[in-house]
Amino acid sequence: MFGADYSTSHNPQKHDLPIRITCVSSSSFRFEVGLIRVPVNLLSRNFSIEIKPKGYSDEHYAYVFTKERLNCNSITYLPIGERPFEKYTLNFINGSDELREFWPIEVNGIDPEGTLFEKTSGRKLTYDADVEIEKEYYLLKRGDRKAHSGIRIQCIAQKKFGLETWTLYVVSASAFCEEAARFFLDFHCRLTDRPISLLPVWPLFVEGDYMIKHNQDNMYVLVEGNVAAVKAFPSKEVNRMNNNAAHPKLYKIVSSSRQQLITAGRTQVLQYTYFWKEPLNQVGLPPAIIVTDLSGYEIAPGETNTLPHNKTLLFKSTFDGELIISKNSCIVDKQKVLADKRLELDGLSYGVSVQITIGLDIIWEIDFKKQQPIIADNEAEIMKQIGNLSGVSIPAPHSLRNILTGMGRYPRICQWIRKCIEDGAINERSYRRLQGVYRNISANKQGGKL
Repeated sequence: MFGADYSTSHNPQKHDLPIRITCVSSSSFRFEVGLIRVPVNLLSRNFSIEIKPKGYSDEHYAYVFTKERLNCNSITYLPIGERPFEKYTLNFINGSDELREFWPIEVNGIDPEGTLFEKTSGRKLTYDADVEIEKEYYLLKRGDRKAHSGIRIQCIAQKKFGLETWTLYVVSASAFCEEAARFFLDFHCRLTDRPISLLPVWPLFVEGDYMIKHNQDNMYVLVEGNVAAVKAFPSKEVNRMNNNAAHPKLYKIVSSSRQQLITAGRTQVLQYTYFWKEPLNQVGLPPAIIVTDLSGYEIAPGETNTLPHNKTLLFKSTFDGELIISKNSCIVDKQKVLADKRLELDGLSYGVSVQITIGLDIIWEIDFKKQQPIIADNEAEIMKQIGNLSGVSIPAPHSLRNILTGMGRYPRICQWIRKCIEDGAINERSYRRLQGVYRNISANKQGGKL
């Protein structure tokens, strides 16, 4: 970590790499260390990295990983075993010294007097980190821990390593009080209702684990909580844009190089991330949205003149969104779409449009438009209207034979109807359109036009 002179000096080679606790059960837990993404050109073809506890020569505790094990697009978490150690060393094999800008020689590990981890992510909290009321944390320490006023504490695992017994607890502050604050101070953390956060807000960026990808010369970052300083390396140009203490601090950071380390802290670095300047030319996959009718047939987006069975659609999305219903181009209703929960929409009619939006993006849209009457005298046009339509097939209705009798003037259409009768099936959309043609012909006959 940065030393106690963080507010006046800045040495990027002293920052820690993230460590997290994984595979937590009633009898076990393990650890991983996260390697920040580095420029690919710094990794030779036969590069490898060795991670082992500091001061231990036993190869049983040494872990070696080759270049192929590293993720070039994000942080790579590598296993470092189940036994806690206070420090770990990182040694390069066929590696460039420039890698030390990203990966330090030593990484702080597990303090036997007690180390806190976020329960949800498993990440180890840094020295002087903020902790929140009612939020659960793992506490790992050698030996036992007694109950403490204002703190909920539950033992979930004990594990012996040689003569040492390590205990894993789940702890949380039940109230913002002096006793609870003192408990977390014992583990070098501060109980607060305004934790530090570092959030890029503009321009557009892609967020990863400890990494922000962008393609601009300036970035604007919003910093909240009790922060003494925000710094950048190698750039020194970090300018605060507002001075109102009642509002979060807004900083402008000049991107003078391809990669920068951005930190926020008090006497120690509490939050940090890498800004990585490169073209944002990757195309993300659109959120998955499935729309079906009551029979389970998937409905394609677009314009259609066929209403679904029972005038009902079923929607299921992988993300929260919004369903917007319009009638004749005017919005008449909006409904929330919850991730992985099915939503049913009934009462559909012609003139209705349905959109599914996630964020500001329209993910799926359909328009129900009534079919315009087909000119009965143009057999080729009729064939275009009823043939080669996508959709579900239905058993050939008995009414097809009546339609066949009334279509005697159109030999190609009659041939097509006979084929459907022989096959015993017809496309549902084709059948609805054929019915419309037949009604049109019948109406013309009654009017004396044929």
